[in-house]
Amino acid sequence: MAPETGAESETGAGAEVGARIAAGSGPVRLGVCLAALAPLGLDGALRAARRAGVGVVDLPVDRVFGLVDAARAGDPAGQRAVRAVRESCAAVGVEIGCVSNSRDTQLVLGPHGAHTDSVFVGSAEAKRDYGMRAALDTVRFAAGVGAPLARVMLGVPDLARWLSWPGSVVSWQDNVDAWVSAVRPIVALAGDVGVRVVFEPHPKQVAYDPPSARALLSAVSGVRLCLDPANLAATGHDPVAAMRGWGDRLVAVHAKDLQRWSGTEPPRGAGWSRYGPGPATRFRALGAGDLPWPAIVAALLDDDYRGVIYVEHEDALLPTEQGIANSLALLRTLLPAGAVPGRTW
Repeated sequence: MAPETGAESETGAGAEVGARIAAGSGPVRLGVCLAALAPLGLDGALRAARRAGVGVVDLPVDRVFGLVDAARAGDPAGQRAVRAVRESCAAVGVEIGCVSNSRDTQLVLGPHGAHTDSVFVGSAEAKRDYGMRAALDTVRFAAGVGAPLARVMLGVPDLARWLSWPGSVVSWQDNVDAWVSAVRPIVALAGDVGVRVVFEPHPKQVAYDPPSARALLSAVSGVRLCLDPANLAATGHDPVAAMRGWGDRLVAVHAKDLQRWSGTEPPRGAGWSRYGPGPATRFRALGAGDLPWPAIVAALLDDDYRGVIYVEHEDALLPTEQGIANSLALLRTLLPAGAVPGRTW
């Protein structure tokens, strides 16, 4: 019998292996980022994650997604909302492994012009205040729902510092210094409430590649790292090499695939974008792009990674639940579901 793939249900041995991985029987668990499922509402998104066979999720609290209101986590009404989230998770057997905020918290460092008016309209100072409140609220919400990690994307003051300017004394280190200053109150609150602050390298962030990620980790001892090999590959970095050597500083991984456009004309079809002046790329479900996911997973296992791999659906060509199912199916073929005997010859 041919093995089932894609969105079809797993049966027999395949279903058993998938269940053991989802339950955490193997060294690495599988999860889902709920951002793409936000149109279903919180309860619908949690049920969809459970249908996909995972038991842990990344819950985005960005205002644009409308899944939860993290801004009131400290007042009585907000605490009732936190309890409701915990009850919803318990009802479907899903835990929140990470609470995240990418859009609102981008305003901590910017950019503060029209680029971010879709998030909040105001002066640069007002935008910074909005972003910082969102970052602190994200940490408080993570603590309230019992999530160990709060992933916040704080933005970047000046992307022009990617380039060298003859006669200028500015450099990317200025962005690093600004990030370090901005993250300190967030890390301090996280320490008080028992949550770990996580950042993710991305072309719209101060950390955008392995060296800049190491710079942040070296500067602030209380932060940890989430890696998305597709984000790094989109700007030309080796997605396998980028996963190695982080040790216990790497606490979460995002999984999606990547297509690169090599034509001389603008690409046709949905989902294409550019990070800077390089060729266009678009994100796909695992197996539909160019990334070597067997080698990426092997690199994680070689480094004894013991966190969660969260499927992040951003595929413009597939329905959300189908894309998530395809990605999980591929990962389940690559991850051990239990003890590994090692070399047998």
